Amino acid sequence: MTLKRTAVAAAVLALGACAPARPALAPAPARAPIAAALDSIFGDTLFARAHWGVMFRSLETGETLYRRNAEKLFVPASNQKIVTGAFALETLGRDFRYRTPVEAEGPVRDGVLAGNLVVRGSGDPTISARFGGVRPIFRAWADSLRARGITRIAGAVVGNDDVFDDVPLGRGWAWDDLDASYSAEVSGLELNEGYVTVRVGPGARPGDPAVVTLDPATAYTPVTNQAVTGAPGTARAAEATRAPLGPGIVVTGTAPADSAASEHEVAVRDNTLFFAHVLREALMEAGIRVDGPALDDDARPDTARRPGTPLFVHTSPRMPEVLAAFLKPSQNQYGEILLKTMGRRIRDAGTAQAGLAVEDSLARAWQLPRGGFRPADGSGLSRYNLIAPEHLVALLERMTRSPNYNVFYNAMPVAGVDGTLRNRMKGTPLAGNVHAKTGTLSGVRSLSGYFTTAAGERMVFAILVNNHTLSAAAADRLSEAALLRVYNHPRTGAGSQLDRSRER
Repeated sequence: MTLKRTAVAAAVLALGACAPARPALAPAPARAPIAAALDSIFGDTLFARAHWGVMFRSLETGETLYRRNAEKLFVPASNQKIVTGAFALETLGRDFRYRTPVEAEGPVRDGVLAGNLVVRGSGDPTISARFGGVRPIFRAWADSLRARGITRIAGAVVGNDDVFDDVPLGRGWAWDDLDASYSAEVSGLELNEGYVTVRVGPGARPGDPAVVTLDPATAYTPVTNQAVTGAPGTARAAEATRAPLGPGIVVTGTAPADSAASEHEVAVRDNTLFFAHVLREALMEAGIRVDGPALDDDARPDTARRPGTPLFVHTSPRMPEVLAAFLKPSQNQYGEILLKTMGRRIRDAGTAQAGLAVEDSLARAWQLPRGGFRPADGSGLSRYNLIAPEHLVALLERMTRSPNYNVFYNAMPVAGVDGTLRNRMKGTPLAGNVHAKTGTLSGVRSLSGYFTTAAGERMVFAILVNNHTLSAAAADRLSEAALLRVYNHPRTGAGSQLDRSRER
């Protein structure tokens, strides 16, 4: 038995020796030099526990130069604004303006409006310091009333915000951010982007109460001033927060006697009532007497409402200016307002859900990558937003074929020049070259947009990192190193040195 098994084994070995040799496996294709260089950048060990999603594509050839996890979903932070801005521009159009009617509820006789003055909100976000200041705008309104023979309003100043729903915040916004201006409420009547600037300066002598002023000045937000003047040379430690309930503001800490005033932006509760109060105060300052209070139309019974007679319409700047005010400073409230405006104009519902449905329809019509986009708000402040880098790149590429491309491109921050990129990439070939949107949340950093390489090739890109534990500056260092590497990459023809490797 043993001899038989030995013979069989020997025969098998002999057959194996006679069999033709198996061809050696071909070596895996080497990574293109540009891909290897970018792998090295995004493989930085300091970010070993983070997740990078990256894509670079040529706008000249349509070919992908590099991709890393480009089909995966990431929290985009304010890169969400790219989506909102592009879709709003395409649906509303470059000539779109917000129009806010001002109406009289009652007859005008002998200079007296025998009823209420009603402002019907359109969602206009530009009645703000960013567009010339609240008081100058309302002084012009007072002039318009006076030109129509009105010097006294016997009723109230009423704000109507029914163009949108009554949901003041984006879905998933963090509760502990709500004092901050970047988390301010949105409304069909939006005043000064939903916040007041609190200036805290020193009094005459150490120990005196600090001097507190508001912009816009208003009695709507009563101030509890607990701040004091500190001795010269002491650290500035003034703070301004919302009161736990109601519209009030609490100021605490110290303002050193030898220091300039510090500024604090504090979000206001109930934008519509805020709007009506400040308008009433401004009209009275301009010499128009107002007998009644400031009211939110929702607080009035239906029996108190009367048909309004149009007096005049306040018109916002055109979409190019609105879009630039949205994208360059990364202004969150514009994002939520534009989202609801799309819902109102296209689906007849001024809700975020209707706006998101418009975006979903457009994404399908434009054949953007399926499954690469799950939005929750218009600004990117929510961590419920998810997007794939390849979706961002596809959308940015699609916009280059739009008649509105120049409006969109010019509204983006420019490296080393303006917006959220004004202090980045200075002294490099990317300054004045990169037009891109930034994004920042805790553990999230993003940058997506356009640039032109040293060889004159136009590129579109998306770079997102999630779950990093370092500073935003550390993440920026890698993103900008990658941009410079691609900028300097020599291209010797369409398709040269392209990375067609599988995702990591």
